[in-house]
Order: sequence, then structure tokens, then C-alpha cells
Amino acid sequence: MRKILIISILLLLIANISFADDEAGKAGQTGAFLKFGLGARALGMGNAFCAVAEGIDAIHYNTAGAAFIKEKRVGFAYHSLSLDRNLNTASFLSLVRNQAVMGLSWINSSVSDVPMRNSDRTLYGNMANNDNLFTLIFAKKANNDFSFGANLKYIQSKLDNLTSGAVGLDASGLFKFAKFYAVGLSVQDIGLEHRWDSSNYWSGNKGAVYNDPFPLRIRSGLSGSFMNNTIITAVDIVKIEHLDMKYYAGAEYWILKQVNLFGADEESEDESISTSVDRRLLGLRAGYSDGSPTFGMSLYYPYGNLHGGFDYAYMAGKVDENSYHVFTMRVLF
Repeated sequence: MRKILIISILLLLIANISFADDEAGKAGQTGAFLKFGLGARALGMGNAFCAVAEGIDAIHYNTAGAAFIKEKRVGFAYHSLSLDRNLNTASFLSLVRNQAVMGLSWINSSVSDVPMRNSDRTLYGNMANNDNLFTLIFAKKANNDFSFGANLKYIQSKLDNLTSGAVGLDASGLFKFAKFYAVGLSVQDIGLEHRWDSSNYWSGNKGAVYNDPFPLRIRSGLSGSFMNNTIITAVDIVKIEHLDMKYYAGAEYWILKQVNLFGADEESEDESISTSVDRRLLGLRAGYSDGSPTFGMSLYYPYGNLHGGFDYAYMAGKVDENSYHVFTMRVLF
């Protein structure tokens, strides 16, 4: 009963965060690329990943989940977007002294050939918009059931000839209970704010200094794992400052393969022992992402101490929006 009460409190916290009800400026909020979701596995599950939070995808949804990895992980993701947009990521995680997990992540978002017009709407050129987000990751287990994590973030943005840098923080927690369930909570982009200075951009001293804060994002989630972790289900609720609540849900099914691992015998340096483990081979998933269906799959190479594979996600667009594809490659060693 106490565990159920804790979960209820966490979910109510996200559902009742008091933000201003001002819905102005829904389009064009700072850091819009961060709302896409990142990583093909999580996107294929409809962006419902806060309480699943496994591996490198945990960095973008709930860093606390990264505390449970047992090997180094490297991942790269490519988003196939329309309208000359690019969104790509690279991430690395490593266990440090068997006590905590640390890592680095890089996200690049860019838009090219954006038309520029003067006051009478005459086209006089194109501009480019580019964002680079660098993240230092820390996650640690308090025990086998609870972990916490934090991301220190630095973003550098360029809009035509204007540049700005900003520093912010993510804080998150993950609680596992009853062997099969987990609840997660993540507060993202704390204190992240651009400071644009156009005083040297326009002639005639027409420029100004403008502070552009990132909207605070709060994500909570609940997940369940069944049938020896071959079936995973999840739901997320997300509140972005000044926007309506958003809902996500997804599920995945894994086909496992038994693999024999060889390692040194602790009692005899000259002998090796074999350990049999179940590793993921093929994954299929589907989800609901704030009104849009999603689908995905994974194919892993589960042999030996060095293994990995790729994930794929298809994001069906809403009305008047284009669909897009996401590919993630990952290596575990």
C-alpha cells in the first residue's frame, strides 16, 4: 500500500504542477527540437520511456535509469525529417568504479535555407539555424530499487549571424517495485535560457538584448515488464510550460537468445568459466505519441562480450504534418 501511495503522489505531482494557463506562443518555443523525442527505441514506443529508461535512451527521458547499466554503451541516432531539418545524436555511457555511471551526449539540430523577408515581405536571402547541445551525465543507484540522475547541459545556438550559449540542468529519479514495475520522474531544462544580443547585428543601433528561456519540461511515467522481460509496457505524462498536458503510451515484445559468455575464474587464473545469459535478438514495438501512432523494431547481434545492433522507428505524422523515420545504432562492450 505504501508503494502504491508513493506512485500516486508522483503521478499527481506531474498532473497538478501549477503553470500559467497562457497558451500563447505554442509554436516557436525555445528548444523546439527537444520536444521531438530522441532514440528510435523510445520513439517506437510512442515516446513513453520515462519509467523504462534503459541504456543510452535514458539520457533524454530519465537519466536515473542509466545507473543500472553493466557495460559501456555507445549510440548514434539519425532522424530523417522534412523541410531541410536535421536532428542527430551521439552518446556514451560508462560504469565508473562500479559505483556510478557517467557519460557524454551530443545533439545537433539544424534547419537550412530559411527564407528572410524585409518589412514589405520582399525576399532578400536565406538564413540557417543551428543548435548543438552537449550533456554531461551522472547516474547512481541508491539501492537495487531506486536510482537518481542529473544532466549538466550546455547549448550553443546560432541564428544567422547571432549566437548564444546557455547552461541548464536535468534532475530525475527511478523507483522499481514488485519486481515487474517502475515509476519515473524527470524535470528537464532547469535554468536553461538564451541571451540574444543583436546590438552588433543591426546598423543604426537598432539592436537589443533579449532573454529567451527554455520551457520547463516535467515527465512522469509508469512501466511494467512481463514474461521474463520479453513484454514491456509503458505510459508517460508530460507537462511543458505554457502547453497542454501530453500523453504517451507504448509496448514492445522481445525475442531472446541464450548466449554463453566466457570469463576468468576468480578462484583459478588459468581457467575460464562459461555463463549462460539471455540476450535480446529481435524487438517489435508500437505506441501512441500525443495523437500519432508509432511503430518500430530492433535487431541485435547478441554474441560475445561485444554486441549491439540497430533500432528503427516510424513516426506517423498528425494532420498536416509529415511522417518521419528514426535510426539508432548502438554498441555494448
